[in-house]
Amino acid sequence: MRLKPIIALVIFAFCAFLPQKLLALSVDDVRFGVYPEKVRMVLDLSDIADFRTFVLHSPERIVIDLPHFDWKAGEVERPRQVGISDIRQGKLQPGISRIVFDLDKPAEIHTAYLLKKNNNKPSRIVIDFDVSDVPRGLDSTGKIFGTLSLENANIGGSVQKASYLVPPVKPDRGASNTFKPLIIIDPGHGGVDPGASSGSSIVEKHIVLALGHELKKQLLATGRYRVKMTRERDIFIPLKKRVEFAHKQGGDFFISLHADTIHKKDVSGASVYTLSKDASDKQTARLAEKENRVDLIAGLDLDIEDEQVAYILGDFLITETTNQSKYFANMLVSTMEDNGLKTLQSPHRYAGFAVLKSPEIPSVLIEAGFLSNRNEAFLLNKDSYRRKIARSIVSGLDNYFAQNHRN
Repeated sequence: MRLKPIIALVIFAFCAFLPQKLLALSVDDVRFGVYPEKVRMVLDLSDIADFRTFVLHSPERIVIDLPHFDWKAGEVERPRQVGISDIRQGKLQPGISRIVFDLDKPAEIHTAYLLKKNNNKPSRIVIDFDVSDVPRGLDSTGKIFGTLSLENANIGGSVQKASYLVPPVKPDRGASNTFKPLIIIDPGHGGVDPGASSGSSIVEKHIVLALGHELKKQLLATGRYRVKMTRERDIFIPLKKRVEFAHKQGGDFFISLHADTIHKKDVSGASVYTLSKDASDKQTARLAEKENRVDLIAGLDLDIEDEQVAYILGDFLITETTNQSKYFANMLVSTMEDNGLKTLQSPHRYAGFAVLKSPEIPSVLIEAGFLSNRNEAFLLNKDSYRRKIARSIVSGLDNYFAQNHRN
């Protein structure tokens, strides 16, 4: 008789120490059916689970949130009519994971519901939606389908791929009193300062100006941001004047765009830099020194003006601003990688870039790639690739400001 409680204890202990993976929810399959009046998406689940789904625009996405799951669907067949450019999944917050379907066309969800396991059919989520070539604006963005509550989510488990995905849309986004952050875009170099060169006709000042205009276009298209550029044409602007411009305009975030060269022609990939007194590596130190000296071209030595900057760096305010910049940089790196952009090893780096020395405006310097790499220079010279980079930056800013709003 004494064996029964012992056996029960052994069984309990065995179950308690089972790998979390064996007990976790899993997404086993994702499939689509295309009909004249709609597209049907079906997700097969290992068990019944709360969910929520909604659409986002500019760029176009369908988002599905679930309790943490294992992705077992593998490669998903994408119907040409739906125009799915990518499918991403990863952690949103502890206990909650997200699936994002990137679309080439605007979408609108009509219905979404859960079906319990029945006979040989697994538990599944069914979402009916349609796509159109006509932009829908923001009207269809705020509606959320499903019963998942993030506050009541089951906490636990680990994710197979940590990532920052676009957070839920705030219900008041379209309201007239909604705060619209002012993004300052700073295309590097310009005028008498051409910046780096591929060795042919591809010059940094032209590449980053084109990228700046594309980023401005995409940010304004969301309806969530205001945008100002330090230069909108091929002119030279001293580094100090770029920072002063951001302050005079009352900027909420400062993004400096660059495309460097390096002596190793096989090196390629994007990177994001934030401010630090000490450089993260020798290569970054040389890059910062080179960028900070470009004012000499116009007869201005930045070192003469650094007394004010040194005083600012001593103020406690710079600490919080730098932390915000680092937070965004990590988020942006993850978004870039999720969007299929190649990044350097350890892509978040830091050094004393002059244009990042703002005491109250979070700032990053983005190296979009290396013009010294023949293939990357070719890509950076293409509109389609610059659009892809800009989309990643927009998503990173969406994540950053939405998280700040929640905090």
